[in-house]
Amino acid sequence: MTRVWQGLALVALIAAAPLSGEGFVLRFAAEILLVGAAVMSLNLLIGVGGLVSLGHGAVFGAAAYCAAVAAQAWGANVFMVIAIGMVAGMLISAAMALLTLRSSGLFFLVLTLVGGQMVWEVVFRWRDVTGGADGLRGFPALSWGPVPLASPLALYAVALLIALIGWAALRSFARAPLGQALQGMRDQPLRMRALGFSQGRLRLQAFLMSGAVAGAAGAVFPFVNQYVGPNTVHWSMSATLVIMAVLGGIGTWFGGFAGAALYLLAQTQLSSYTDRWQLMIGLLFVVTVIFLPHGIVPALRRRRE
Repeated sequence: MTRVWQGLALVALIAAAPLSGEGFVLRFAAEILLVGAAVMSLNLLIGVGGLVSLGHGAVFGAAAYCAAVAAQAWGANVFMVIAIGMVAGMLISAAMALLTLRSSGLFFLVLTLVGGQMVWEVVFRWRDVTGGADGLRGFPALSWGPVPLASPLALYAVALLIALIGWAALRSFARAPLGQALQGMRDQPLRMRALGFSQGRLRLQAFLMSGAVAGAAGAVFPFVNQYVGPNTVHWSMSATLVIMAVLGGIGTWFGGFAGAALYLLAQTQLSSYTDRWQLMIGLLFVVTVIFLPHGIVPALRRRRE
């Protein structure tokens, strides 16, 4: 019965945005789905592997830049764009995994932060390709062969498809023996090594899966906003993804979307009233951690049960 109600709630949320018919609402909903997919992929690392990364924004943003640059050169075919984003996300994630291969805890956190800032430095300084501090604009509209996908409804449909496929892939990975081994390495690393499991190999595979989903979401992100800037790969973006994961619920797949929706809605509404919206978001985060220490989705599940 619980799964039935979850499915009905998901269907209602999916149908709500298209029924509005407004371009801004559809684009905003697409942004929530894409950022939520990135948070969901981060939840694989944090919730299953116990790997708190401050470099995930660089994975998401690097895929966005690669897709935007490729679209300027070769066109914006949706399959090519998503494929390029996935490859870019996996490459950056693999580099992160190799950089942090022998680290854990605080050292892992700092190394992912350093790795992410290295990506930001490349994006910020390589002005001829990335636009530097100005970012990139003016790339062609997303398309599927001769069919344009520039309308808000089409972009929403693409974002929804990425979110659903990403959810299915990450959920299957976590439930597979590989995901169970990753969770075992988080809880009992010495015992798992004694059983013959390689921490480095498990970490690399988890990073690759997480990077593929985040890269696919990041690839479509510039076409929804018609812009991509260096703030997308900055460490603050990574911290924002972690905050969204905590708000929604660590280790929950739907929590990524709940956290992204709450954060982006609060940011959009509060920034229209005050320049100190970041302070208000911080207060919202503190209140959530105090009263809902496990996040929104686990709290709703416990209340329903």
